[in-house]
Amino acid sequence: MHLPSPARRILLVATLAATLPLAACVGDAGGPFEDHEEASDYDPVPADDGKADALSATFDDRLVIPDDFFVDVDAIDGDGLQQFFETSPYGRRSWLADAKVGDLRAADAIVAGARAEGINPLVMVARMQVEQSLVSKSAPPSQKKIDYAFGCGCPDNRPCNEAYRGLDKQIQCSAHTLARWYQGSIDGDAEWVAGRGRRTLDKIWVVPGNHATASLYAYTPWVLRGSGGNWLVWNVTRKMERHARALGVLVEPAVDPATDPTGDQ
Repeated sequence: MHLPSPARRILLVATLAATLPLAACVGDAGGPFEDHEEASDYDPVPADDGKADALSATFDDRLVIPDDFFVDVDAIDGDGLQQFFETSPYGRRSWLADAKVGDLRAADAIVAGARAEGINPLVMVARMQVEQSLVSKSAPPSQKKIDYAFGCGCPDNRPCNEAYRGLDKQIQCSAHTLARWYQGSIDGDAEWVAGRGRRTLDKIWVVPGNHATASLYAYTPWVLRGSGGNWLVWNVTRKMERHARALGVLVEPAVDPATDPTGDQ
């Protein structure tokens, strides 16, 4: 696992706890992402074709994303993500291929921010798409969408917090928030904890089956099967993972020969 060290985590909590950013603004239809701009993100992603998808081909509200995928910081590097943006899953070059965050390519900034907090960069990319449809856009979106790319610091039905304005701050904020709630599930002191049932805002009782799922519900406490919420997070993340694999930029986890039943003994 690649989560921040205890000392670093304590420092981050101390500095951010008083203003812990909330995320996932509610759409006009009453739930997060129900007004999502990219219609194709609601299309079913093809089932496993023998390529060993990391995410299940069937949505399970208790297991949205596997833990090992959620914290796989080496799943993709900056050059791989740059290629991903240049040849996006939407059949066109994403504007992010030309975007900069300070002096860095957007791809490098996202990978660095995700790795610093122990989060898979593809989880972050999927989050950008779910929140603001940013990956699928070929032209730069409005500055507000860029400034709140991850919906971090944007509580439901309230204005976004100016302290989290800017793509650099959004990357840091989102990655830290996902990691903090993942660790909170491990520690058992978060609102959403693996193995502990809780009702979502769309009135569905969910018992998260792992820490990644607990973190995702803490970020977006909705299921919204087929229309938004964590169903859309799952569907978009599957799309991103499969496309990265098809491009050949997804780095598969190393297999330990001692524990791999298919390997040479």
